[in-house]
Amino acid sequence: MPGATSQEGADLARLIAGSEVPADSLIAALLWLRVGIIEPAHEIVQDDSTQSGSYLHGVVHRLEGDYWNAKYWFRHAKDQRWMQLLSNAVVHRVAQEGLSDVATKLKVLQQGVYLPTEFVSAHEHLSSSSHSGSEHEEAVGRIAYLEWECLCELIGNA
Repeated sequence: MPGATSQEGADLARLIAGSEVPADSLIAALLWLRVGIIEPAHEIVQDDSTQSGSYLHGVVHRLEGDYWNAKYWFRHAKDQRWMQLLSNAVVHRVAQEGLSDVATKLKVLQQGVYLPTEFVSAHEHLSSSSHSGSEHEEAVGRIAYLEWECLCELIGNA
């Protein structure tokens, strides 16, 4: 599998193969994304036209730095009920972590709603400026992890 050539990738490939998680499932894609190996996740999500698959496709492109394409996939994920569930979960987790103020400054949270396209814009802004090590960079990384946890719960419970 492309991208699985590192030791971490080989270990994850073996873990998935020895588990009940189908290698082509969105849960497997989430695991690949968690360890930062994008190619196998991209292979999985590009063939999945579900709400979750479209959303994860946006996450893949956000991580690749393909910001326009990431926003396209987030807009493509149109199931309002699913997006509301994700938004509620992310907003709750962000508040628990004490990140609501910085998320609002970054425009990631607006009027109590999580906006994934604005999260892409925050990534893009940070990657094109000298905010390395800043409070915003740390918050973006933490929010991305919280989003990942919420996606695991939503997709795992589907």
